[in-house]
Amino acid sequence: MKGKKLVSLSMAAVMCAGGLAVYGGQEVKADDKVSVVVATNWGEGDSKYDYFYPVFQKFQEENADTMDITLQTYSTEDYKTKIKTQTASGDLPDVFTYWGGGIMKDMVDAGLLLNVDDYFADSESVAKEDFDDGAFDYYIAGDGNAYGIPIESTRGVLLANKTLFEQYNLEYPTTYDELLEVGKVFNENGIIPMAIGSNGGTPSEFFYSELYNQYEGGADEIAALASGGNFNTDNAVKVADTLLDMIDNKLFPEDTMANGGWSASLQLYTDGKAAMTYTYPWMYESIPDDIQECSDIIPIPQMPGATIDPATIETGFTVYGFMINKASYEDPEKHDAILKVCDMLASDELTESLTESGMIPCKKVEVNKDSQKLIMQKTLDYAADKTLVQVHYTTMPSAEAITMMDSSLDELFINALTGQEFVDKVQAVLDKEK
Repeated sequence: MKGKKLVSLSMAAVMCAGGLAVYGGQEVKADDKVSVVVATNWGEGDSKYDYFYPVFQKFQEENADTMDITLQTYSTEDYKTKIKTQTASGDLPDVFTYWGGGIMKDMVDAGLLLNVDDYFADSESVAKEDFDDGAFDYYIAGDGNAYGIPIESTRGVLLANKTLFEQYNLEYPTTYDELLEVGKVFNENGIIPMAIGSNGGTPSEFFYSELYNQYEGGADEIAALASGGNFNTDNAVKVADTLLDMIDNKLFPEDTMANGGWSASLQLYTDGKAAMTYTYPWMYESIPDDIQECSDIIPIPQMPGATIDPATIETGFTVYGFMINKASYEDPEKHDAILKVCDMLASDELTESLTESGMIPCKKVEVNKDSQKLIMQKTLDYAADKTLVQVHYTTMPSAEAITMMDSSLDELFINALTGQEFVDKVQAVLDKEK
């Protein structure tokens, strides 16, 4: 959805007898409704909107006498631009969904976000212990505190169209040499072996991390980036060079830019033009039922020189949650209303509803697997015995470093950079920030 959509209903702060509420030792007039702004990129057209909005609307109706809440929704890129502008002006929404890692650094440095421990100390319905171990890691800043409450976890998957593999009497590849052989057969028959492109670094950035985790010490090197580690490693160059070899062997679409991005890469696969693709559950709404039926989730083939068995690992991490405007939360007139909004966003009810969109929850809730899409059922089964590993997106220390990695991958995928040149460009940004 382009631009923003505003939805307003009446709501306000809880009143005590005599028209006064007490917060922080101060008496606050509660005669007027309290205005609260909630922002998100879960707008119409996003896979989560249909599951988020009914719960949100119910919350509005139940609190219509006490709060005046405005819901702002944006498309993802418009949203990032909007939050960046609001960070610079110090005027963030009261509560807003957002990403962690390096992307939140400017907000944390400016003192705009609430330490989530302050919220949990006040909440009577949500506790930090309600969430999975490690769920808050994505939102932990350099000072050791968490500044976001995780909602969504995710898993990276390589999908394979078993119908196409059977049609050409092929087995799923488990090694790089097998992948090259499979690729030759598919190319000879006009089928793209792997629908993976790079436009704005997607899905190439996440696929790069998948390959990286196969190498000795790779997982530790990715984790170390968050605390000042180097990107310029032997593993980084090795993975970049392997991607170039995959491109030379025509494993990816010829035009990786036009067929990059999550939607375009997946579209080739769902149209039957590609035998495999790499994606994440947030794209599952775009996979037709017949393609879900004929898709298997398989390990990424083991790359040359790799020592970690890819059948034993899978990328898995917190990818999304919500943040609280510190100044708003500490405003006596707004505090109770914002607390209540946060309790709704972190509720079991909303979490369980969002799982039906293909979301893997960070909160410990009972997931009815039978109510999930078939492809999600396959994802949960596949992930059951895997060791979860991180990706560069969650550990890069700044938005600038992530942006450089993404744009440089675009260049790598069109053969405009060598592997070492790609690595050097990313490292230069990290060196500048040290």
